[in-house]
Amino acid sequence: MSHVRFVNPTIRRGKHASLLILLAVFLGCPCGVQAFDHPAHMMSAAIAFENIKQSKPELVEKLEVLFMKHPDTSPFWVAAGDAKGAERAKRMFIEGARWADDTKGTIHDRPTWHSARWAIVAEDAPPEAKAAAEARKGRPSGQAIEALVLNYAMLSSAETNTSERALALSWLLHMVGDIHQPLHVSDLFSKNFPAGNAAGTQQYVMDPVNKKPIPLHLLWDSNIYRSTELETVEKNARELVKKYPRSAFPELKGLAGPGDFEKWAKESYDVAVGFAYGYGIKTVSDPDADLDPDKAVKKMVAYVLYGVPPLEDAPELPAEYWEKLQQVVERRITLAGYRIADLVIAAADQIDSERSFSGKALETLD
Repeated sequence: MSHVRFVNPTIRRGKHASLLILLAVFLGCPCGVQAFDHPAHMMSAAIAFENIKQSKPELVEKLEVLFMKHPDTSPFWVAAGDAKGAERAKRMFIEGARWADDTKGTIHDRPTWHSARWAIVAEDAPPEAKAAAEARKGRPSGQAIEALVLNYAMLSSAETNTSERALALSWLLHMVGDIHQPLHVSDLFSKNFPAGNAAGTQQYVMDPVNKKPIPLHLLWDSNIYRSTELETVEKNARELVKKYPRSAFPELKGLAGPGDFEKWAKESYDVAVGFAYGYGIKTVSDPDADLDPDKAVKKMVAYVLYGVPPLEDAPELPAEYWEKLQQVVERRITLAGYRIADLVIAAADQIDSERSFSGKALETLD
């Protein structure tokens, strides 16, 4: 079973180090019901799998074989249960999309791969906030874009072995979803957050679903989709496809490839600028965010593990914001699913082409 690995609390750390710890917890925690972003990742994968099955059915069995040889195979067998054939392949594929969050604290963990956050400078930003944003020199914090390029290259190369390919596919499934979430690609620098708001994890609003304070980042992760039950995930995915068919996305014209990853992330960034932060919603900060790092970490652990928020109250969201947030998230989840399908199919075609040229037989995706 995967777990979160916490640093020895007796070791004193600076404020920025503590924020990195909190951010790592928020951007993907394998803690049961508190892993808010699992449903969205799983839904995108369910959409992708059905697209693959329809467009390239011969690839389904190869995907099944691939996940059987994943270096961290246990979660995939658990997800598969007693399913066989295409159903087993589907369950493993969907598991692959959440695996990167579930592997937190293990040897497979890559904390910097979950985001690529460009700076947003608020109108009220003081000089020190502007300086902190400018210090990034237009580059994002986090390596999601570079990691996507790397893993797609591994997935589509005939020289990659099966275990490495399974690992690369799992990361690709997850990171494509991450860069379609606006708060995974942005940091707000403002009067209240001169060093940045850690992807929205330090700003709290009232959760419209359970009426408890929730970090803005987690609200965008979770939206209205809170169930990881496979039947519910697939039902929600089918409804999204029906509501948003491929024809609803002019962005899907042309072939998808590594050169598009930053463009996809910038789409999400534009949503963060124009809506997620641009709407002007009221938020409140954790009063202990700037205090003792050990205390702050313990409070976040209590929140993630037991659902105990650091705050007792937070501002209500305007109804218009909540409604539009759901619409935006629905489209981003669906679009991510279509793009994942296109990337996997393109990678398989590339492998077929390379091996045909070299005279090698293609028995599986390996």
